[in-house]
Amino acid sequence: MEEITSADGRIIAIVIKNAFKKDGMNFVSKPHFPLQLGFNSYRKGEKVKAHVHVEREIVIKEIQEILYIKTGEVQVDLYDGDKTPFRSFRLFPGDWVFFVTGGHGIKMIKDTTIIEVKQGPYNGKGQDKVVIE
Repeated sequence: MEEITSADGRIIAIVIKNAFKKDGMNFVSKPHFPLQLGFNSYRKGEKVKAHVHVEREIVIKEIQEILYIKTGEVQVDLYDGDKTPFRSFRLFPGDWVFFVTGGHGIKMIKDTTIIEVKQGPYNGKGQDKVVIE
């Protein structure tokens, strides 16, 4: 797992490669993030007790996004809070990226299937995104 930070120290993205392994409950997101991402390992026979989540009102000021690369290969370009490009890297099947803040672009290197998770609802490109490039 790698936290990628901008020059001013803000976490822009967290990359979790397919090979990431760690026993127990492992939340890679910080407690104050509006979106939580955990990688939890369980032993055969263990259980997560059946449960429901408590209804509560949450105010979200920053949209975060998680991508899982199911198939293919992508290049991810990261932009800091000033929308300046500062880092690029590739992701492969089984890899994850958690976009925390700043901006990002994605180029498909191969035919690719991506699973995306973010706060909703999605209102379309014209209302939910500001294009950088």
